[in-house]
Amino acid sequence: MTERFVNRWIWNLVLGLFAVVMLLPIFWMLVTSLKPATEVYQDPLQILPSTLRPANYVDLFQQPGVPLVRWFWNSVFLAIFSTFLVVSISSLTAFAFARLEFPFRDQLFFLIVAAMVVPAQVTLVPVYIILQKLRWIDTYKALIIPGLAGPFGVFLLRQFFLNVPSEIEEAARIDGCGNLRIFFQIILPLARPALTTLAIFTALGSWNGFFWPLIVTNSLNMRTLPIGLAILNGQWWSEQHLLMAAGFTCGFPIFILYLIFENQIEKGVTAMSFR
Repeated sequence: MTERFVNRWIWNLVLGLFAVVMLLPIFWMLVTSLKPATEVYQDPLQILPSTLRPANYVDLFQQPGVPLVRWFWNSVFLAIFSTFLVVSISSLTAFAFARLEFPFRDQLFFLIVAAMVVPAQVTLVPVYIILQKLRWIDTYKALIIPGLAGPFGVFLLRQFFLNVPSEIEEAARIDGCGNLRIFFQIILPLARPALTTLAIFTALGSWNGFFWPLIVTNSLNMRTLPIGLAILNGQWWSEQHLLMAAGFTCGFPIFILYLIFENQIEKGVTAMSFR
């Protein structure tokens, strides 16, 4: 009993140290964003500010020539619509591969899984040419539509749908339910943890995306927050308190989103098995 207690205490200590190391950059970003400009480069370095200055966040959104509100809106719009469409398309496709019988089903799913190992750089030029022909460059359509057919969501949800007992579906069919009614009233409510997991991953990828928005947007007003931070880093390299405030503003929504849905994400990951 004593040995188990000691081992548990040691593991908790190790995990606590890892947590401190992981949270230290976030803590440094927060305290720097609340410092007066004169204390950022103070020698000797002072970790905690002598006086908190929340006005740094107000100054951040009032800088001339910096459409930070528009960048924030672009990121929010992209994350919401991309997440909704990816979850909708992936769930319908995964249901077909998990529950319906049709010719070449397994072969088509193998191709979808194989697409997961194809680097994004391989399809970058063809997709860009298609968007250019459609005149979608520098629009929301170029930011959202190319990412809707990702194979990861189909693979993730199919594995979860396979774990739903077939007896439930058979009982629903006896009661006269069709495929769509089974999907919306039985499968989706049971798959809430997996759907939440996919939604969080998709929202996180859309929110933090840098390379693709950089390629398909040209105007300043169509940029997203990650690109905006890179622009600000070039303009405000000496205004570290404002840069830290911008960085914390960029990461805070995702951090809160994860805290809200943490349990759903854990259930979604642990409930899946590979079949």
